[in-house]
Amino acid sequence: MSSQELVSWGCALIYVILFVFYFYSCKFTVVKIKKQLFNRKGVRMNRSGITQQKIKATLLLLPVMVVVILTSLSMRSTMREMDQALGSVYADRLEPAVDMVYLSEKFHARRHLLETVLISHHTGSPTIIRKKLKQYDTGIQQLIDQFEKTSLVADEKTSLLAIKTVLSDYRQLEQIILRQWASGQTEAARDAFHGHGAVLFQQGVTHLHDLARIQSVVGQEFRKKSHTEALHFYANSTLQVAVAIIMGLLILSTLYNVNLGNRDPKAWHLN
Repeated sequence: MSSQELVSWGCALIYVILFVFYFYSCKFTVVKIKKQLFNRKGVRMNRSGITQQKIKATLLLLPVMVVVILTSLSMRSTMREMDQALGSVYADRLEPAVDMVYLSEKFHARRHLLETVLISHHTGSPTIIRKKLKQYDTGIQQLIDQFEKTSLVADEKTSLLAIKTVLSDYRQLEQIILRQWASGQTEAARDAFHGHGAVLFQQGVTHLHDLARIQSVVGQEFRKKSHTEALHFYANSTLQVAVAIIMGLLILSTLYNVNLGNRDPKAWHLN
């Protein structure tokens, strides 16, 4: 059980204890009213005395109303936190996860483009190839910029920095390979592509997988937080309903006993 959940249930327990205390206080007051309604000779209390007892009983119910108000405020706060958590799951977890899929797709596509050029003995213009690679670079950078605008934990920032470093190194290697290919050094270009290029590419894929794993872990933490807040809301709502019902019963009980005391004692004689 998390600390937040313990605090929530602790607050609920405190509310229950306060309610029980005030319940018995009100019960004691009602009994006291009943005893004072008639003296030993059966004389009724005057109206001012009864009114004072009603006021005392009403004042004892005020703390119960305070508990209801505090519970309502707590429920509003819980709902606000739940809304923020759900919004964060969408904006900071779901959308970035989709962006990472697109980033991985573009990362694979640019390598496939260069691989096609080297394997198929492509004789096209290097300028066209560079232009296509530039388009991939622009798309990848836009996705990274969008990802950086979200709320990131420390591990996500570390993985994202590693991805940016690998992409920068891979981009520089691509330019070297293209220059070798354009100058006729096809074998050297292939060796660089399948050697150091493969290592950098694998590092980039690994960092992308690490980032996806971290996002999954953080998303689970948000889910647990939302679940805890839902339990808090349920506990508060249950407590509020219980307090409202018993408060109504206390009011009815108090009014009944006071009205019972207002009856003429002679009405109770059978003879």
